[in-house]
Amino acid sequence: MPADSPMLTEDPTRARPRLYAAPHEVAPDVLLHAAFVNTYALRTPEGLLLIDPGLAPLSGSVHRAVREFSAEPIHTAVYTHGHADHAFGLRPFLEAGERPLIVAQEAVVERFLRYQKTWGWNARINQRQFSLPEPAFPDRFDWPTLTFREALVQRIGDLEIRYRAARGETDDACYLFVPERSYLFTGDLVIWQAPNCGNPQKVQRYPEDWARALEEMAALDAEWLFPGHGLVVHGRQAVRQLLTETARYLRVLVEQVLARMNAGETPEQIVHAVRPDPELAVRPYLGARYDHPQFIVRNILRLYGGWWNGNPAELLPPPPAERAREVAALAGGVDRLVARGRGQLEADRGDLAADLAEWATRADPAHRAALELKRDVYEHLLARAESLMAQGIYRAAANDARRALGQDPLPGGGALSFG
Repeated sequence: MPADSPMLTEDPTRARPRLYAAPHEVAPDVLLHAAFVNTYALRTPEGLLLIDPGLAPLSGSVHRAVREFSAEPIHTAVYTHGHADHAFGLRPFLEAGERPLIVAQEAVVERFLRYQKTWGWNARINQRQFSLPEPAFPDRFDWPTLTFREALVQRIGDLEIRYRAARGETDDACYLFVPERSYLFTGDLVIWQAPNCGNPQKVQRYPEDWARALEEMAALDAEWLFPGHGLVVHGRQAVRQLLTETARYLRVLVEQVLARMNAGETPEQIVHAVRPDPELAVRPYLGARYDHPQFIVRNILRLYGGWWNGNPAELLPPPPAERAREVAALAGGVDRLVARGRGQLEADRGDLAADLAEWATRADPAHRAALELKRDVYEHLLARAESLMAQGIYRAAANDARRALGQDPLPGGGALSFG
């Protein structure tokens, strides 16, 4: 994206979201490096404030852009949270001899320790979620040197930097406000997508806390909003609208789920009944292109009601292969399951066809027609999925079947991680 096309909007309700641009000064004294994740460098009287140094594979690009922007040393680097696309790009600065203060909310340390324990698990999630050719996850950490629990105030020359902890997509998030400039750096509390508050392969998310943080940020009446992904927003009214509407998007889902839980509905019923606010769902900054509202509903249920889906048979179920063989026996054999699945697929009921394909392949993992059905079902669902998370899982399932059939896998989507 050319530098003369800045990642900036004064009317987020009409803007077209973008994630990439050439490095450029997007606001007075603020460099934006937008390569899926946004990295910012803010000039201060005592050096640069570097916010979210980004992905390790792109750290060289960030370093070059920052050094072209300013020769001043990095005074402070900030991790708005510890995800792989935000907190792993500092290495070139450190190797060049710089020793900035590294600020983060205290739970970032616990996150890094968890990443060390579960590297293989997270690497395979990344491979599946983002259609990577092999497992991939960072294993080198540049640890915070200054952490805080609730809030921190830092002075850099005549600038005051106010840090505030928040829970949302993660339990280790923070946002920054620079009152002298009316600059608000939100990290992934704003991503120009429906909030990433469901992710079926990741740990618990916190929708009410997220909404509360958005409302707290709106009360700051900032002139500029610098998000973790997507366009910078300029103008107090525009900033306030984006923040309050994103909070409302989450609160509408939470309110519906809790009302139905309290009315005695089962999780299975709730998942299929709750919908986002239709007016908010069409906002450019609330599109369900990454996470999915149904995933968010499931996450809310997990937060308030545990993991059980309300079906007693799912409490202590038999192994999936045993269940599949029983279903196949009832149907009259795997061939009958495959035939029924083909019929459902032709009727554009990929959801039902997927159930039948899973029963068929689990009952007989070597059954070629069952594998072909599984391949075709998940390619069908992949073509219709808007959520990147759903796309990754469907593509991985289709590729499992293709490999079992001796066929080349589908090419990956090539996306990078929000986390």
